[in-house]
Amino acid sequence: MTGTDLLANARQQILAKEYRSALRSFQRALADMAFEGETAVQPQFLSHYGLALAMASGKREEGRRLCERSIQLEPYEPEHFLNLARIHQSAGNRRAAFGAFDRGLAISPEHPQLLQERQAMDRRRPLALPSLHRDHPLNRCLGRLLSLSGLPGRS
Repeated sequence: MTGTDLLANARQQILAKEYRSALRSFQRALADMAFEGETAVQPQFLSHYGLALAMASGKREEGRRLCERSIQLEPYEPEHFLNLARIHQSAGNRRAAFGAFDRGLAISPEHPQLLQERQAMDRRRPLALPSLHRDHPLNRCLGRLLSLSGLPGRS
């Protein structure tokens, strides 16, 4: 199996959320490609390698940097934002994860994985005052009161 084949295989493992296998495939591909004199610095593989690194070895900061670099190189690719959002989510940074999901969805509003994972992460109740923005002080205050009272929000 060539380095390029290993990279493609690693990408498929990432999409299947098999992070440990993907990390091993990436590491083997990078070693093989360096020996063969090829380069693997394609934004797609940077992004997926960053996710594998963050999820399989806990190197979230390094993984995040690789994903952000891939976004700099290919800002039109929604999969990079998906990978970045997954890293933020695994680190417990919901705000940054939502931001990455939303940036990816701005590029590709119908991207199935972005939609599915963002929706699964969004557990907010309906707005107390739907005519006002979610960040409006009245919605924030009423939302907290409803939450504390145990009353359900509006449907």
